[in-house]
Amino acid sequence: MLASAAETAPVAALARLMERGTTLLQQGRAAESVELFRRAAAVPDAPALAHGLLAEALEASGKLPEALDAADRAVSAAGADPAWLRARARIRRALGQHLAGLDDAAAAVMADPSDIESKSLLGICLSEAGRHDEALLLLHQAFSAEPHSAQRAALLAFAFLRAGRYAAAEEVFALAEAMAPQAPGIAALRAQNALAAGEPERAAAIAEAAVARCPGDAPLLSVLGQARQRLGQHAAALDAYAEALRLDPASGYLRHLVAALGGEPPPARADSRYVADVFDGYASRFEASLFALGYRVPGMMLRMVERARPEVAAGRAKLGPVLDLGCGTGLMGATLHDLLGDALVGVDMSPRMIEEARAKGVYTRLDCRDIEAALREEQGLYDVILLADVLCYFGDLDGVLPALRARLAPGGLLLLSVEAAAPEARWVLARTGRYAHGEAYLREALRSAGLAPREFRSEPIRWEGENPVQGHVVCATSEG
Repeated sequence: MLASAAETAPVAALARLMERGTTLLQQGRAAESVELFRRAAAVPDAPALAHGLLAEALEASGKLPEALDAADRAVSAAGADPAWLRARARIRRALGQHLAGLDDAAAAVMADPSDIESKSLLGICLSEAGRHDEALLLLHQAFSAEPHSAQRAALLAFAFLRAGRYAAAEEVFALAEAMAPQAPGIAALRAQNALAAGEPERAAAIAEAAVARCPGDAPLLSVLGQARQRLGQHAAALDAYAEALRLDPASGYLRHLVAALGGEPPPARADSRYVADVFDGYASRFEASLFALGYRVPGMMLRMVERARPEVAAGRAKLGPVLDLGCGTGLMGATLHDLLGDALVGVDMSPRMIEEARAKGVYTRLDCRDIEAALREEQGLYDVILLADVLCYFGDLDGVLPALRARLAPGGLLLLSVEAAAPEARWVLARTGRYAHGEAYLREALRSAGLAPREFRSEPIRWEGENPVQGHVVCATSEG
């Protein structure tokens, strides 16, 4: 009898810990629930539920690496349990591990093909990965199972948007908005779809109607600002962005847009979160967009390398290690691939861009981090450093150029491109959110950093609408 009571005590204590922790989690007090779930998960032979709830509490508290460890333990303890596979998929996606998240979501569907939540999550992951037909099939199945769910409709509509099927997206977004007219997120996505379809007037009308119904929503006001800016209504766009920033003052994305329209003094460089957000949403169509704009920088930089290294161009030698900063989807890596004789390291702040670059199979290593942090932390020297359309997110170059010089091997090549400002300007932040640099300032900044241009070309680098975008493309080496 005593033994039975002793065995029961830990079980009862575990149940109390999990019950109290669950109550706190449901009340939105995730940080307080973490310690209770930690204690529950530390009990010998703790069930998968204890590890899984700890993972959810840590995720809600923003402690993603710890959450992933707990989710791993939940999956190991439970086997192919769809709930914990989905939880791990969510955490991995939040950490930027999108392909691993897709694998978990697929495993959840395989474990229970009838589970609607798993199908929906897998559909989202497939849509993000550009596998649109598979995504639409799964998300349509999820919506068909719950046809009165505005959330299911919105997810299906967003997948149509990602696939470029804007008319279908509009139809389903309109249905979702009719089911949930007080959900500003649905209206914001509907307006974003209209923008993607090239209809800024309709986008503005959708957003303005939704703001009247649901005032005080920063994402909705941000989309309204984008629509007004696309229509050339810059003062009205600034009003929308400024109100969004008032509601979300920590948003570097909104602060940058306000500064670009003259609402605040321009910062010395774009906020890292702004750049990552822009390119995360742009990754799947990035290259197609650049080609449509007549983007010339990769070809110009290739020719500069060949002129600077004729023995490499002739096939008698190969390039040493190359650092591709702001590598994006890997266009420069693919362009220089035949000339490579050593490591090719890519760095970008956008997890989505990194995934697109990884798919090309040309990089030795890819790092998702800020380029200034990468320059501080890198120990090696590079034969070639590339910055193709990266410094358009920097205004002041007096800090970054010396850091680049420090990572350049003797005789190495630094290749960069910027948009051109008026000759008398140092740098300006344009309404596009990108910086432009004056030629005299760029030359002086290079000289001050100990860099000497071998080649300095000032000419169009792409088109915007019917107008060429003037730029400076430079191949420089270290002095002395």
